[in-house]
Amino acid sequence: MTQLLQNINRVEFIETRYLNGIVLLSDHEVSLQYWRNFTELCLVGLASVEVSQNIENNSRLTTVKLTAQTTADFNVDHRRLAWRVTTVEGNQYLIGCNEQPFPVTTVADNFPDKTTERSGKTVTVNWQTSLDLLKIMA
Repeated sequence: MTQLLQNINRVEFIETRYLNGIVLLSDHEVSLQYWRNFTELCLVGLASVEVSQNIENNSRLTTVKLTAQTTADFNVDHRRLAWRVTTVEGNQYLIGCNEQPFPVTTVADNFPDKTTERSGKTVTVNWQTSLDLLKIMA
């Protein structure tokens, strides 16, 4: 089963160590309990999230993949990052938490040959977890 979450107009990140005290309401909902200082990624266009699930050894494994483009310099610098994404409808989701497995973030430069294609950096986040994409509840 694969689900695609499109129309993401805001992508933010935070080091996972600052996510202490979050409350998992279920395997797909989370409460952050109080305000946290997320840093916004300057997006080019809209981002997307792909969620796929499969069964391995009688256990559900969820893979969450965030793809976003930015023109800003972005370095992971060996940090463990979690990501908050916001859709145009205002729904927010958390990718990652303060426990292993942590999301893996990669950044690739994109310098296309055609002037009609976007240039900049592509940020890709992959998170494999027994949880689901975590919807942030108020």
